Amino acid sequence: MDLWENYKTSVFLCHQSLGDQIDFAIISAQNPKGEIYPLQHNLTLNHEFETHLNDLHLPYRTLIGASPDLTFQEKSFAVLCDKASALDMALQFEQNAIYWVEAGQLFLVPALMPQNEEYLGLYCQRQIVL
Repeated sequence: MDLWENYKTSVFLCHQSLGDQIDFAIISAQNPKGEIYPLQHNLTLNHEFETHLNDLHLPYRTLIGASPDLTFQEKSFAVLCDKASALDMALQFEQNAIYWVEAGQLFLVPALMPQNEEYLGLYCQRQIVL
């Protein structure tokens, strides 16, 4: 299965439910361009991204994007911003795609990848509250 197909099956582990009353982006800074990086490098990228969010005064929550069987997990951020800003950040941090949640609907939106945006269903069906 290629990366785009894997992205389409992701689930999201979080400590508090993110309702369908807000629109937000799910963005990771880890593993730029879909290449697997060592843990320490990914932690540095997370710190840089979190600093960037704080500098912009954007509200966010941390969460984990994961494969359905949870064997692959990647720290990510649910960011309250508009879609264009989210895509700008994804490009800045060399991410292939973002997830966009609007009125509880989940979309996979390409950033570096050439694919078209895809509707993935209800966000709540992919959210796992820990």
